[in-house]
Amino acid sequence: MKLKISLLWLFLAVGFILHHIYGLFGVYYHESLMMEGATGEVPLIHHIYRILFEGIALIFCLLSLEITAKLYKWVAFVWAILLGGYNVYHLVASFMYEASNISEILILGWMVAVSALLILNGYKWIKNGQE
Repeated sequence: MKLKISLLWLFLAVGFILHHIYGLFGVYYHESLMMEGATGEVPLIHHIYRILFEGIALIFCLLSLEITAKLYKWVAFVWAILLGGYNVYHLVASFMYEASNISEILILGWMVAVSALLILNGYKWIKNGQE
């Protein structure tokens, strides 16, 4: 079970990374890279955002292979639920505001599916006490 959980965390991390790469796709078709008011420095909040989504998913990927304590399982489970909710919200928002961005919608749909599997398997991991 812990290998399955670890792989699902890895799939989420890869999904976040791909999503950020897909966000640059419009540059190839003459979309401006510059955000309004950009100064050339990445704001701290953007670093925090990437750490919270990509970094923590990668940390949970590694820790799920090594830690089986009940507290860890609960922390990972709660974080999976929060990420799952965010992924559902982002998918719905993309349908509403960027329906033509098919590649983003597909990756977000994939991430919602991975989130659902992660939550389901995380629950089983806690309930059954499986390693």
